[in-house]
Amino acid sequence: MRIALSRRSVIVVVAFGVVGAVLATLLRPGVGSIDRDTRTEGDARLAAAVLEEAPSLGVYALSVAEVTPQGTRIATVGAPLDGTVEIGSVTKPITGMLLADAMDRGELSPDTTLGEIFDLGDAASADITVEELARHRSGLPRLPFSLQGLMDSYRWLLFARNPYRDSPADVVEDVRSSSVGDKDPEYSNLGFAVLGHALAEVSGHDYPELVRTRLAEPLGLENFHVPAPGQGGAAPNAVQGRESSGRAQQAWDDAGYAPAGGIRADAASMATLLDALLAGTAPGAEAVQPVADFDDDNRIGAGWLTTELDGREITWHNGQTGGFSTWVGLDRARGTAIFISGATTRDLAPAGQQLLLRAGQDANERDDDKLDDGKLNHVSGGGR
Repeated sequence: MRIALSRRSVIVVVAFGVVGAVLATLLRPGVGSIDRDTRTEGDARLAAAVLEEAPSLGVYALSVAEVTPQGTRIATVGAPLDGTVEIGSVTKPITGMLLADAMDRGELSPDTTLGEIFDLGDAASADITVEELARHRSGLPRLPFSLQGLMDSYRWLLFARNPYRDSPADVVEDVRSSSVGDKDPEYSNLGFAVLGHALAEVSGHDYPELVRTRLAEPLGLENFHVPAPGQGGAAPNAVQGRESSGRAQQAWDDAGYAPAGGIRADAASMATLLDALLAGTAPGAEAVQPVADFDDDNRIGAGWLTTELDGREITWHNGQTGGFSTWVGLDRARGTAIFISGATTRDLAPAGQQLLLRAGQDANERDDDKLDDGKLNHVSGGGR
């Protein structure tokens, strides 16, 4: 159970957090990075392209996949070709696909409320619909505010430990006790966490089983899963997450917030998923269709964001955990897609954007479509 905070307690905990952040910075090792001498696996030309576009410092491993009408290429730098990474908030649009698939199965409708799925009593959150959750229009906060949450954040800042240690029941309780604000677009980890558990509840599976049985197995995604708590970095092919400073991060794996940011995957699995999305054959593929405004620049489907960029309609999402930065983008009109993830907290979105614009082009044309850095901005901010 989460503990309500007095104002004085908040001030004390925040003060400790600031001190912890300073100490953590002082204790961190110096900056290093992969470079052109680092071992690469897979497509050598793609590996060279990602090294050209990625930040030159503070990146410790890279995993990349390119999908075009001509075929698929994958590569890694400083990691095994089947190395799995934390894709963070890229999990959210995948949860959106599971929602679209559940609707296709008749398990729920867009207007199904949380109160119809969970016992929320007379809580204001009982009237939130699954459609509102998928569009970040639930009125729920980004994360619940509690002493436990603040202390877990402090633990992360100081010791590089996983700040997410919740169960599905904790998430439901957080939703029950949360106030509900206006139904304007507001990014919510809590909203997508409870959406995933709502899908699990109506299906009779837990969320990791839902990912496995409705996406991974049907599409043949060999390295695409939700690890059990404490097991995210245990597999031999699990890439070690690192901050841009080089400090190793504990894996962000927990049962409660898994639907908002808990999937691990390798480049080949992400390429297969993106290829199926482009073809419209992936379960819940209609989740990519934009149906409402999200902000001035983006429209949103079920978790997926779509924006116009240099005359192209790009469907995308980003993700960040304590040790990984990830970006995926699809140019559905051209049938191209890019997945990029790295062991770093540096922003890899600009690199992903450049690679997507270059996808399928001849090498001598690739410099013609350069973008200014940062045109597609993070919507998730820090963490998940």
